[in-house]
Amino acid sequence: MRLIAEANSTWETIMRFTPAAALLAGALALSSSSGIGRIGPQGPSTIHDTSPEAAAWSEKGLAALDAGDLTAARNNYETALLLAPGDPNIYFALGKIARAEKMPGRAIKYFDDAIRLDPKNQAAVLEEGLAMMDKGAIESARQTLAQLKTLCNKNCAIAEPLAAAIAAGPPKVITADAGKAPVAPPLAK
Repeated sequence: MRLIAEANSTWETIMRFTPAAALLAGALALSSSSGIGRIGPQGPSTIHDTSPEAAAWSEKGLAALDAGDLTAARNNYETALLLAPGDPNIYFALGKIARAEKMPGRAIKYFDDAIRLDPKNQAAVLEEGLAMMDKGAIESARQTLAQLKTLCNKNCAIAEPLAAAIAAGPPKVITADAGKAPVAPPLAK
């Protein structure tokens, strides 16, 4: 009788914890198949999750950019970004568009996101440095140039545009009144 009671107690314990164990196993399987499972000690992997839909929107964005329609290009790339938030190429394209629209702060953010997803992306580091120069952040641009030279072993042609921009100094700010002739005060009567 005692043996039967112990078997029933064991069976009740198994049945009590089976749903929790199944839920835990499902959660572990889900987390290992998501992006969390791909991050290693060196940061995110270079695998880019680009769906066919995101690729199609990126192609539309590139076509609009080639046609000179920055608004349509930005809208198409932003749609692609919603579909593939882990693709650094989309962030890079949005950064280029932001620079073309004279929005260096936004461009820096997009290039920084591209670098975060692909730390060895020399083109993104270069463009981030150029956007910093557009904004007038010379010291940050110098640090970015040092980072770029580290990525390409100090002798790289890709760093030359940033080095030239730093040597040229901050961008010249032109005010709306700069091109107007001075106005003489009205004559007293």
